[in-house]
Amino acid sequence: MKINIKKSMKLLTLLVSSVLIATVSASTYYSMFMTAYVGVSGANKIYFTPGVDWGSSTMGDGNQTVTLSLSGRNGTATIISDPVRIYNNDASAHYINLKLISWDGESQSKLNYINITLYDAVTGGTAQGSTIYLVPGEGDVTETTAVSIGSGATWRVEWVVYWKPEAASETVQVDLKLEITS
Repeated sequence: MKINIKKSMKLLTLLVSSVLIATVSASTYYSMFMTAYVGVSGANKIYFTPGVDWGSSTMGDGNQTVTLSLSGRNGTATIISDPVRIYNNDASAHYINLKLISWDGESQSKLNYINITLYDAVTGGTAQGSTIYLVPGEGDVTETTAVSIGSGATWRVEWVVYWKPEAASETVQVDLKLEITS
């Protein structure tokens, strides 16, 4: 009987490969599972409240969103000193940072600027962090930076709007977010 070495080697290789595949396929893998029940732990501790210059602005559920209706006179800087407030109802201080998300005034030729500043009191007070400067066609300051608001404190957000004298019915939209950290 004549044995073909070449065919035997192929058969042996195939047999070894099959054994390896069967061994790997027979390995036991294990899985881990996680289940979470997520609930609500209570009311928000920091929220918006209307200021003296609230006007026809509106507040969303839980005082977590605000739509301000503000206007400035043409040819002069209009100071809207207290349209909305930020209240810390928590037992501890938190860091807050007011940040620009977007605004559509970059190409507005009849707007000089809009400034937005946090103050640490309802009346008067000291400016906290940086003032957000929105100037059409120029580099903007886009956040106040994180500043600490104490327990029980109420701050106000001041807006200064300066339209050029030829402005008549222009509008811009400014979208901000208030980031809160411990």
